[in-house]
Amino acid sequence: MNPKCPDPNPDPCPQVCQPPPPSQPACLVKPVMRGLHRAQTKRVLTQAILLSILSGAAYYLFVGAPRKQKYKEFYAKGEFEDWADEMARKGLFQAVPRPPRNN
Repeated sequence: MNPKCPDPNPDPCPQVCQPPPPSQPACLVKPVMRGLHRAQTKRVLTQAILLSILSGAAYYLFVGAPRKQKYKEFYAKGEFEDWADEMARKGLFQAVPRPPRNN
């Protein structure tokens, strides 16, 4: 057999299995390096300021305002002279001598 001769029975429809062409790589966005530190710093500062404003408002609404209302109520119905007389009788004031007991 001569190597240059074709096969005596060639296949009329050759089946050629080729792998599919490779898919295109995903289009990745390149990071922006110029001004990256400044942009991140601005974002972090903005988040910190917003969080501090929100936490301050929440503290005022849930702690400060109720406390303020309780103090208003306390001083509105306070009987300070009666309390001062009672504390003087008990000897709690250093500048006021303790009155003698009447038995």
